[in-house]
Amino acid sequence: MEAARIVWVGRQEYKSLVDYQEASVFLGYGEQMPDSGTERELHRLADALLDVIKPRYLFVPVRLVQDCVKRPEAAGQGDPTVHIAADFGGQCLRLPGDAIHAHLGRAGLAVAACLTLGGQVDAWIDKLQKESMLDALLADALANAAVERLRIHLEQEARDVLGLDLGWLFGIGYEDFPLALQPDFLRLAGAGEGIGLSVNTKGILIPLKSVTGFINVRDGAGNGEKHCNGRCGMCPRHEECRFFRGSCSKNC
Repeated sequence: MEAARIVWVGRQEYKSLVDYQEASVFLGYGEQMPDSGTERELHRLADALLDVIKPRYLFVPVRLVQDCVKRPEAAGQGDPTVHIAADFGGQCLRLPGDAIHAHLGRAGLAVAACLTLGGQVDAWIDKLQKESMLDALLADALANAAVERLRIHLEQEARDVLGLDLGWLFGIGYEDFPLALQPDFLRLAGAGEGIGLSVNTKGILIPLKSVTGFINVRDGAGNGEKHCNGRCGMCPRHEECRFFRGSCSKNC
């Protein structure tokens, strides 16, 4: 297994993480932009966000192996159900759930990845909550949008560095992919030492504005197409979203 690649995003790239349109979606505006007053506040808070973020990410290729076990409800009812496990250089992490199985497809390789905006963002939003709930709401939306932009940075760099036709990052906690995997994932990926990620007793990442999960390797057999990032179909807002639909010929 290759060593994990750790990237600290340079300050010259911070502005690329600000996305007012995506922040507006997180605020519930759909295809409409906020009123001019809210836009001004978003721009003001974006400047403050850029002063506190310390964006960084980590990715490492992992082999996918079959982990054949019987689910409790299937005991004595036929053949074992095939699950996937990620092999981190001899230490395996079982990946339960139908959603991650479908995401990773039949490829024998995936990329374990995680990212964070840094703990200062959490402290900043906590401070705003004590001063102005509106400011805190707007700041939270901007931070969530920045996480999505950082995810795109991560995915593209992983493609460039590894030379693989990669899809997108499916996060731990999505659909039926359990949060309980967080501690073992962080340990095996070296995310604590690498980018300062930890997890509380409820499986919530610290810092909060962070994501962990797996990027699929497209296998050329229905597991995504080069022009489609595959996110739209699983997103609860895909019917109202304008960000990816225009570039996806499948209108997923």
